Amino acid sequence: MRQESSRNFTNSAGCVSPEERERGDRFLAAYHLVEQLLRKMSGNGTRESFRHLVDEMSKENAVVRRYRDDLVEFAELRNAIVHERISPDYLIAVPLLETVERIEEIARVLASPPTVYPRFRKEVAVFSPRDSLKKVFQVMHRKGFTQFPVYEDGVYRGLLTDRSIARWVAGLMAGGMAKASVGEVLSGVSVDEVLASEKNPHRARFVSRRSTVYEVEEIFREASRRERWRVAAVLITENGNPEEELLGIVTPSDLLSFSNLEGL
Repeated sequence: MRQESSRNFTNSAGCVSPEERERGDRFLAAYHLVEQLLRKMSGNGTRESFRHLVDEMSKENAVVRRYRDDLVEFAELRNAIVHERISPDYLIAVPLLETVERIEEIARVLASPPTVYPRFRKEVAVFSPRDSLKKVFQVMHRKGFTQFPVYEDGVYRGLLTDRSIARWVAGLMAGGMAKASVGEVLSGVSVDEVLASEKNPHRARFVSRRSTVYEVEEIFREASRRERWRVAAVLITENGNPEEELLGIVTPSDLLSFSNLEGL
């Protein structure tokens, strides 16, 4: 007779069916792979415990941090299986199928974490402070972009967003527009003027093309928790240097769509 005793396994009377034994073997194989990957990440050849490896690597690795709680629970389950196993057909705890699939997926992600490039490789519309706001509107209308890095002679100046543009236009209208047409007004306004009206134009972060999706996820999450201004976009370059060529851009909506698609 078996009864549920955890969200990860069922208690066993000892002897198990071939299917349950297979689940146990799959779980242990994936656990062993995760342990090898953690040791490789840490560069520590000593026999540190699995739990110690998880705790240490979660301090510096976003992927391990993401799955830390799962890995800690899996360590307890593994110990229950291994320490009480007196024969191949004897398991004191049988991993649930979803638990087995979960640790196998974590092993795959640790072995090959999803990186921001080329997943978020895309054209980035860049403007100069001297460009007119009318030019920005034309690009917004034609391509549907909402975030625009501003560069002056190769130096990053800030991030122009659709929200900052909307606030600036609303302020202009509230103050009473001149008799000139909207097109004439926008043609006479520079990107620099709108950017200067922003309370915080530096709402983008730069990452290397080798950064993981989990690192970018943390950038958005931590900024919303700890900073007054949320991060509006993460810009991708070769080494995360703002003066390097832009290779792509990640917005919160991009990340959400990707996470939903990949089940991250």
